[in-house]
Amino acid sequence: MPRAVNLIWLAAILSVLVLLGQTLGIYDMRMLHDFRVPSPFGQTPQGMDATPNAPPPSVAARPLAASPAPVATDPCTAAAPRFVQGTAALKAGVGGIMGEPVECERVVDEAGDTEQRTTTGLAYYRARSNIAAFTNGWDHWALAPAGIVHWTGNDLEPPPGAEPTQSNE
Repeated sequence: MPRAVNLIWLAAILSVLVLLGQTLGIYDMRMLHDFRVPSPFGQTPQGMDATPNAPPPSVAARPLAASPAPVATDPCTAAAPRFVQGTAALKAGVGGIMGEPVECERVVDEAGDTEQRTTTGLAYYRARSNIAAFTNGWDHWALAPAGIVHWTGNDLEPPPGAEPTQSNE
């Protein structure tokens, strides 16, 4: 009898962990999209919407300043990673410097910041400042309100002296 109770508890805990991971966007299981669990942080994961069968969020769902080109709205999948929303606009502006995505964008903290590894570095989004950026480890490029800017160093967001850039470097 105690073994059966332990198995029931284990199944319940695993179910909660699966639904929590889906809700927080840690992974995406299409068959769980009909199960909506309110997020403890008041957010919905990227690509999720409060209504089932709703179209994917548009750029307007997370507005970015000075988008240099249309951005991809097709969802990113592990089989075909791609840049979407702000990182797609940044890639259109800086070109080959960003390389190609090797994974989908993922939420990394409660603030809504995201990261996405590429073949040449790391694309990231800072929710507090609403800035999509890319770094190769020392050089940084970001889609800022004034357009695309470049800077070097350890700052994650454009410092006051960030240089505006208009060409693919």
